[in-house]
Order: sequence, then C-alpha cells, then structure tokens
Amino acid sequence: MVLLRFTLSEEGVNALRDALACLNKFSDEVSLEAKRDKLVFTALNSSKSAYAAFSFATNRFFSKYQYEGVAQNREKFFCKLYNRALLSLFRARTGDSLHDPEKGGSVIERCDVAIEDEAGRKSRFMVKIACRNGMTTKYRLPFEVSPPVHAKFDKDEAIHSWCISSKTLRQLMDHFGPGIEYLDIHSDEDATVNLTCFTEKVASGDEVLKKPLHTSIAVEKDEFDSFDVSEDKLHIVVSVKDFRAITNHAVFLGSDVSAQYSIPSRPMQIRYDGDGVKCEFLLMTVGERGAPGQRTRNNRTGERPAPRAQQLESAASRATSKAPTPAPRPTPATRREPMPSLRPIAHRQSQRPPPATLDDDSLFVQQDDDYQWEPVKMNEGEDEEEEGYARLEWDASDRPNPSAIKMSSVIAYQATQRNGPGPVHNEEQDQLMSYLDPTQRLSQARQFGLFYD
Repeated sequence: MVLLRFTLSEEGVNALRDALACLNKFSDEVSLEAKRDKLVFTALNSSKSAYAAFSFATNRFFSKYQYEGVAQNREKFFCKLYNRALLSLFRARTGDSLHDPEKGGSVIERCDVAIEDEAGRKSRFMVKIACRNGMTTKYRLPFEVSPPVHAKFDKDEAIHSWCISSKTLRQLMDHFGPGIEYLDIHSDEDATVNLTCFTEKVASGDEVLKKPLHTSIAVEKDEFDSFDVSEDKLHIVVSVKDFRAITNHAVFLGSDVSAQYSIPSRPMQIRYDGDGVKCEFLLMTVGERGAPGQRTRNNRTGERPAPRAQQLESAASRATSKAPTPAPRPTPATRREPMPSLRPIAHRQSQRPPPATLDDDSLFVQQDDDYQWEPVKMNEGEDEEEEGYARLEWDASDRPNPSAIKMSSVIAYQATQRNGPGPVHNEEQDQLMSYLDPTQRLSQARQFGLFYD
C-alpha cells in the first residue's frame, strides 16, 4: 500500500540534496514526517546539543504531492532513514559534454518518490529518477517506523535577537581557519559585535606552532539588519561545526539568517526561509553574563570547571518547563572567571623532579651539594674581600712532613701582616717565612726537562 507519493523537479532535487547534506553534519540518520500540507526532515545529533529541521511546503516545493496516510494515523506518517543512502540517490548527475546538448549539465528531468508500508510486506522507500537521455533508474531503501524527536524552544524567554545576511555571515566565518571548536558572540558597549573563535584542545608543550589560536573579529552593528541585545557583555558560545553547516546552507538559499536566544545554557534558535522551504535549528549554548551575579554557572575559587555539554529538551519525553535563572552571586566585577566550555578539561598534575640522592659511585656532584666543595673559610667575620682561605702554595723546604706545621702559626702570621710590620723574632716564624716563599719561577725550571710543551 502506497502511503505517500510526490514528484520533484530538477531544482527540487538539488534543494533536497542540499538539505540532506546539511542534516548529515548533525546525524547519520534522518527522520521523515509526512503530512498533508508539508514534508519535514529532522535530525538530532548524538549528544542532543544540536537539532535541525527542514519543512517543505507541498503546494510550492513539489510538482505533485499525494498523501494517503495509514489506518492508525491519517494525519501524519513518520519513519527513519539512513542519510548517506539518501544522499547517494539524490546526488548530482552530469551528462556527456560531447553528446548532451546542454554540454555536461544536469541530466535529471524529474524524480518520483513513493513510500510503501503494508502488513506482511517489507517497508520500502522507492525512488525513480528519469533522465533526459531516456535512462530511468530505480532505488529501494528500507526504513524504520519510528517517531521523530523534536526539540522545544520557548520564544517568550528569547529576549535577544539579531538578523544578518547569509552572505555577510559566510564572509565573516571564512576568516576563521580549520580546527576551531567554539564561537563566542558578544557585543560591547560601543557599536561593535565581536566574533571570537577558539579551541580547548590540549597541544603538546613541544609543539609550539600547533598551539590553539584565538581569532576575534569586530563587526559594526550596521552590518546587521537588526541587532537587539539588551544585556551588555553577554557571551554566547556555540559549536563552530554546527554554526558553519548552517551558514553554508543559508548561502545556497540566499536568505537572511535570524537568531533568538535568552541566556547561556539555554538554546539558541536560528531560522531562515527559502522558496517553499523553512529551516530551523536549535543549538545549545554556554557562556557567561557580564553583569555581576548573573553568571550562569558557579565556579569554585581557583578552579576551572569541567562542564558537561547541555542537552536540548525533547518534546517526546518531557513536559514543557523553564529553567529558573540562577540566584545572583556577588562576585567582583573587575575579575572575570574562566568561561565554561562544552568539552571536559583534563587536569594534569604538575611533575616535579625526583629528590636528589647522594651516590658515592657517581662521577658527578649533585647540584644541591655544591656547598660541600667550597674552600674552607678561615675568618668568617671578615668581609668578602679580606676573607682568609687556606691556600695551596709552593713548598721549598726539605722537611719530611711539612703538613705538621700548625695552622695557628699561619693564622698568627696573617694577623701580623694585617696589623702592620713589626719585628718578629722567633724561630718558628723564620721557618714559616723560609718555606712559604717560592724558590724560583716555573719558566726557570723548564730547562731541566720536567715539563713538556
């Protein structure tokens, strides 16, 4: 039993392919919901932080549209399909430039789609594509009867909004390179809007050139068709991957992109319309509020939070509810706490070098043990320039054990030299003077062959 039949023109096939390509950025599976007045394709990502929906008007988008419905539910029919398989069916086809009069243009003339679902038979999504060269291709895809999941959005609490041309927004996003994760949208007190892209991926300390880069662009509010954000320094952070997929598809339709949101941790709605198609996206946000006591998350002092990605509220499993605004928290206005993120942050413990150990067999002296090898200071109370150190000097005496000389004699001699010249008439001092003075220079001793060049 055929439940649904519709026919697409060449332009309709291209528009449906672009919509499926955009939905593929969110999920590998797409939900189809057919009604008498519209056909809706929806997708919800695995983390339930992004939702996309494309609604096609039956009286404008399709060449033919016939909905029969099922006995259990005549109002609507729903199923779930594998998105990549659909993309392969509606892929772009070009003709032979030598034989095709349109010189390699698209060869699709029309596309007929039918959905069969009957007890005792396999459910099939059938596609028949007729080409201008007379060739006809048919495809049959299985599907699963499963109700779609729709995310809810409360427009009454979305007091902030802005609208901008899709072409202008695409040009702004082209300034940000690949590898970034988040987009921070906030306005200053002046007439500028800041778009900042950044990432929180941890890079190795040795790879200096591969560390994350923060890129910020200041846009005049005149570039927006409308910009109504009543709260100053309100930071709204969304995923760049999802936002870029929306921007790229909006450029194909040439429509203006509108956004509505309230506070961080609440979803942002992005909408734009085309010829017979309405596009709606819900993105979960994080961020911070500029006014004291209005931060959406409470952070511990001196600790960066590791928040978990928020999830969009499912209309199929929960009742309508509003998240209360967090209670005001008095915080200093001059210090800004780190912004919460969608990615958990892995804290790494600081590594300290192991304590130095004394190894008797080691050939090297530990850095902390250098003081053990300093010269012996004889006079601790004197200045640095007048400190007396035990010196190794030339011994010209013939005494068998010169080290037996008492150190007190050396100290007494040095004290006498500092106090001034004076007659010293003792035998021990004469011996000290005789062996402390060198006998000859080293240059004179080279003639005996004791040294080699």
